[in-house]
Amino acid sequence: MRPVDGTDRYGIVFGERRYRASVIAGRDEIPAIVSELSDEEAEEMAITENLQRKDVTPVEEAAAYQRLIESGRHTVQTLAVLFGKNENYIRTRLKFTALIPEIAALLDADEITISVAAEICRYGEDIQREVYEKHLQDEGTYNSWRGLKAADVARRIEQNFTTDLQYYHFDKAECATCAHNTNNLLLFHDGGCGHCANRTCLAEMNASFLMERAVQIMRNQPEVSLCRDCYTANETVVERLTASGYEVETLDRYTAFPSCPKEPKAENFNDPERYGEARTRYEQQWADYMEQEEEITRRSGAGEITVYAKIGQKEITFCYVENVTETETADGTPAPAPLSPVEKLEKQDKRNKEIALERTVEDTKKQILEADITGGKFSADEDTMLYFFLLSSLRKEHFAAVGIAEDKPYITDEDKMGIIGNLTVKMKTIIRRDFLVANFKGAYGNNTVATLLLDFARRHMPEELANIEREYNGVYEKRHQRIEEKKAVLLVQERARERKVTQPEEQPQPEEIAA
Repeated sequence: MRPVDGTDRYGIVFGERRYRASVIAGRDEIPAIVSELSDEEAEEMAITENLQRKDVTPVEEAAAYQRLIESGRHTVQTLAVLFGKNENYIRTRLKFTALIPEIAALLDADEITISVAAEICRYGEDIQREVYEKHLQDEGTYNSWRGLKAADVARRIEQNFTTDLQYYHFDKAECATCAHNTNNLLLFHDGGCGHCANRTCLAEMNASFLMERAVQIMRNQPEVSLCRDCYTANETVVERLTASGYEVETLDRYTAFPSCPKEPKAENFNDPERYGEARTRYEQQWADYMEQEEEITRRSGAGEITVYAKIGQKEITFCYVENVTETETADGTPAPAPLSPVEKLEKQDKRNKEIALERTVEDTKKQILEADITGGKFSADEDTMLYFFLLSSLRKEHFAAVGIAEDKPYITDEDKMGIIGNLTVKMKTIIRRDFLVANFKGAYGNNTVATLLLDFARRHMPEELANIEREYNGVYEKRHQRIEEKKAVLLVQERARERKVTQPEEQPQPEEIAA
């Protein structure tokens, strides 16, 4: 505790929870140490004491270290000595102050590990937010990174969000002199291609390169199909390819093509003998690689596998999927034969045509609401369209009247088109009246639909309606009579009470008083 200036009171520096517990326990006294402390000293002691708690979170710890350093009285080295930690521990915790609040909350809730948070906080707020929204916000989604090891998270961020130009495969000749290249922004740099400071331009150049590369593959290798996986696809490229008429399949399982071995260079070896050994290993790896490539080519030609060009974030790689070889499925039916490359293209063309029609219909549905349809006469074609929709209310007992078998469960759209092409006056009457009957289902009480229902019934079933009305009106008349009788009795009683209230009481006469 420390004295509060100008008063006879004291302020708690630390131990507030112990104080509150003692108050609740009803204790009159509690041991305390009173010291003369400045505000800065009191704050430092409070922070130091709070950091000794077992339940302090990593983010709280980071904020505390940051406050102590900002006070100017401590460095990383002095904090390491003060709290018995190594300097790397302190530095790692300090990095957590750079986490966006959403990721900091995940760390405090143990939704991500300290090592994962340490990898994420190396990046700026824009990348952190993108990582959070795409891969950390929702748990259990197909692209969630929760539960991944720190090394896997670091690799995925490097692959998907880094601006290091060495990881991109487009022609970087323009980047060499670009003002946004960090190699041109810094007096001293680490070499390499540099980093791009204009992420929008970088994303566009990468997408354009991948788009051009995919189109080139489709042009030169028509037997190859395009695909993507659920995690690492460049969504912009996939959308552009789809809009251009290319089908991009989503694969859950596939086998990647073998990686081409890298040829060793003599200038990278000081010892000729080691270079010779590396060269020998390379030649064997190259022979194995070529053998695998030839086997893939053979199996593709035989229809055993389907080869795909997979759209990634920064490159297009090749993979393949085993074709179904069973002659029967699990239920005993014949298994479909694998499609040939030509059949796949024809299937894709058919689907593209379907997509064009689907999107035409969707856009038309939206724009027709804004079109001016009030002018002109109602045409014969529109009249036919109207009956198409009215037929949805046709009752089953009237199927035969329009040429449909009564045992048919419902009328299909094809049936409707056949009916409206051969409508007669009688058929139109039946269809329209069935439509009215279907909408009379909304009648209740004394609403407008109920009034229309009764008017319709008086026209088409007057006797039946009269019987119904007679039955319920008879019940009503009896009940009405009972109510009137009760009302009459009540009225007599009420008048009697009124007369009694208004009639003055008789006053005693003088003679009676004298007597």
